[in-house]
Amino acid sequence: MALMGLDTLMLYTEDTYEVPEYPYFGYMRGRYSQAEIREMDEYAAQFGIELIPCIQTLGHLERIFRWPCFSEINDCTNILLCDEEKTYDFIEAMIRACRNSFRTNRIHIGMDEAHMMGLGKHLDRFGYERRDVIFCRHLQKVTEICKKYDFKPMIWSDMFFRLAFEGSYYAFDKDIDPEIIKLVPEDVELVYWDYYHESQEDYASMIASHQKFNNRTVFAGGAWRWLGHGPAIKKSLFVSRAALNACIEKGVEDVFCTAWGDNGNEASFWVVLPVLQQYAEFSYQGDLSDEELAKRMFTCTGESFDDILLTDLTNWVDRNHHIGSGGNPSKYLLYMDILGGIAERHTHEDYPEKYEHAAQKLFEARDRSPSMGYVYDLLAKLSKVLAIKSRVGVDAQKAYKTGDRETLRKIADQVLPQLLIYFEEFHKSMFVQWMTECKANGYEVLDLRIGGLESRTRTCIQRIRMYLDGQIDRIEELDEDRLTMNCCSDEIVEKYEAMCDNFWIPAFSANGV
Repeated sequence: MALMGLDTLMLYTEDTYEVPEYPYFGYMRGRYSQAEIREMDEYAAQFGIELIPCIQTLGHLERIFRWPCFSEINDCTNILLCDEEKTYDFIEAMIRACRNSFRTNRIHIGMDEAHMMGLGKHLDRFGYERRDVIFCRHLQKVTEICKKYDFKPMIWSDMFFRLAFEGSYYAFDKDIDPEIIKLVPEDVELVYWDYYHESQEDYASMIASHQKFNNRTVFAGGAWRWLGHGPAIKKSLFVSRAALNACIEKGVEDVFCTAWGDNGNEASFWVVLPVLQQYAEFSYQGDLSDEELAKRMFTCTGESFDDILLTDLTNWVDRNHHIGSGGNPSKYLLYMDILGGIAERHTHEDYPEKYEHAAQKLFEARDRSPSMGYVYDLLAKLSKVLAIKSRVGVDAQKAYKTGDRETLRKIADQVLPQLLIYFEEFHKSMFVQWMTECKANGYEVLDLRIGGLESRTRTCIQRIRMYLDGQIDRIEELDEDRLTMNCCSDEIVEKYEAMCDNFWIPAFSANGV
């Protein structure tokens, strides 16, 4: 980052940092101790990097509410109970913990996507009140706590828009109620986050809406590593170019790039390097071509820009794929059940060939990389898995329904045993990547997911063999016709083959887990 010319790193934590007064906060979650954060802060400072805490003080606190000791401050779902004194004792303890860990005077206090705020315990206790008023009152109280500990806060801005426009954040050319704007503390920075839109005009319109507040606007884009094991870096570069040009046009001086790890943190952190380089270059000389970015990135990192773009190949199999697509077949095809293939309508007969090609390219990149070899190795082995798994269920159902017992026997005795070998190799690579980049906590989730796939493969082999050997007279999962996952028409599937489904449980089974 320092070589690129970037000067800030936000450390996003929900409950993964130490708050001494609340021992169940981050319990068994690999939380950072205050000593660890101070060590990171000191290291970053050596290179001119400001480490900023990025926490949550309203929503996105799912994990703490599994513990009964937090029930008194829970409104509903993952949201803190506004206007409850104990809530603000808790928030003050969080902010005090940050003060004891970070040297910066900036703090991101979150407050995004609190969709059900004020509609649970708050409604029962206090009765109905305009939710934007509740939100602003909560913000004012948290801002005062931040001031007490010499922090200048920023928040995600979406709730102002969601509460005003029926849940929609990106409400172009619409104005927030001026009376609500007056309730927002002027020293709070508003972070407009957007990693979706493809036109500069859309970003410029939303920035203009933010600039009607009496608050400084910050922009947050994204490097798409939250789609599963495989990212969407070409999309990230494409949408970021539009967003950053809009920031220059509208005079937004502070921008940062998010790199979320939704639903498992399965992708490597290093795949975001091209996008970080793009953000850095925009800060100094504006827009650059990918060729120029590649030269700069190699100078700063020693890694190949073009090779990192190959990590997109695990999601780049749709016949109609375009650069703005955020589809993630690498995730839902990985977790999709073999016999109950819930996403089989979203595949094509050329997927195996495309995944074999991806595996070859990624293995070659692995052998060229000075330090990211394990990243390419994982995705290459995932591609070998998907070369079989993307279509084996389709082939099994076709053979079953047409009475092709020879093909079913081949699937049970050759194809699925080979898939099991590929799963085991992929599983080992996932262990290497996680233990290289992350604390051990959390790997047990991926261990369970991938281990479950291995176990299920053995069961599917057994079920097909039982059918072929006459021990059962049908395979119920293969009797059922396949529908689309998103209830769309055949025409839509044909036009937009790949989709985005970022949760492993619904991709695996309609029966839940």
